[in-house]
Amino acid sequence: MSQTWSVFDVIGPVMVGPSSSHTAGAARIGYFTRIINGQKPKKVKLLLHGSFGKVYRGHQTDSAIVGGLLGLLPHSDKIKNALEIARKEGMEVSIKQSNLGDTVHPNSVLIMMGNEDGSSHSVRAKSIGGGKIVIREIDKVECQIDMSHSVLIVIFENKKLDALDLLLKIKNINGHIVHFDTSTYKDTSLLQVEILDQFSSVIIRQLENIKGIKLARFLNHISNYEHYS
Repeated sequence: MSQTWSVFDVIGPVMVGPSSSHTAGAARIGYFTRIINGQKPKKVKLLLHGSFGKVYRGHQTDSAIVGGLLGLLPHSDKIKNALEIARKEGMEVSIKQSNLGDTVHPNSVLIMMGNEDGSSHSVRAKSIGGGKIVIREIDKVECQIDMSHSVLIVIFENKKLDALDLLLKIKNINGHIVHFDTSTYKDTSLLQVEILDQFSSVIIRQLENIKGIKLARFLNHISNYEHYS
């Protein structure tokens, strides 16, 4: 079967900054992390690993991640001033070079967030070139989300829910699932469901009302946002 390539695979993403890996990819990591967090975080701690930590000042990696957390897309001119914008909006940001482990990709960051309502979330992700990213961990549960499709993420308590039953509930709502996977950390599991279309926000609200579900989020494929600022 022949492979389909997009213009972004050939010439790279539309972006602000010198590097698709360290700037565009970093902005997308921040952007999707904000969606996973469910709100603009009040406090943010960036643990920059490998080359992310070594060259983040020159490549504006920190500004790009924070810009994404502010809801800015990679091509927004505001990314250059994201740290200042965050300060003015009351977002506390700390940045630290860190070793996240020998098996972690060198263009990686662990983002730890605290929110106004007292909730907190963490996301670890890597930038793999050309503006492409892979989310590798959400709230300590490992995953492999490369955003090649739109994806529904559900984190739930193992004792109260079964992944197969949960998947069947989702299938009853939408029939365009192309892939799903589950992963577990202690008593918590993560279900990721990749789809061809979009999930209605109604589905998210329905899932959030199920006892035992800690988090339900829909991440729309980044190409659907390319023409918006």
